[in-house]
Amino acid sequence: MPGTTMAESSGRDILAEVLGYLHYDVRDRILDSSIVLPATMPYITSQFLVRKTGDRPQVVPPGSTNLAFIGQYAEVPDDVVFTVEYSVRTAWTAVAQLLRLDRQPPAVYKGQHNPKVLVEALETLHRR
Repeated sequence: MPGTTMAESSGRDILAEVLGYLHYDVRDRILDSSIVLPATMPYITSQFLVRKTGDRPQVVPPGSTNLAFIGQYAEVPDDVVFTVEYSVRTAWTAVAQLLRLDRQPPAVYKGQHNPKVLVEALETLHRR
């Protein structure tokens, strides 16, 4: 509905807006035969809040022999949360450390230190 926030809108309102952007000819038929249950995820952006080292637990806490934290809320230095790679890296790190394996996950790619990546980023910026 015009003038309302997403949180104030009904499922039908949200679907109607999406269908409007898609320019579907069968908009009314879809609306009449669909059920949309809006859900909010109030903490989804918490991963991007300002933080400092130590705010998240280490993947394998010091002294742990059978406990590890995996996923977006474990500490991985120099990596970026909200990627599949981050979650895979925490799981791989946990398994490697707890099983005392020689094979560790690959190092985090640091594209900000690659001159080619930096030049391409600047070129993209200037094209806008």
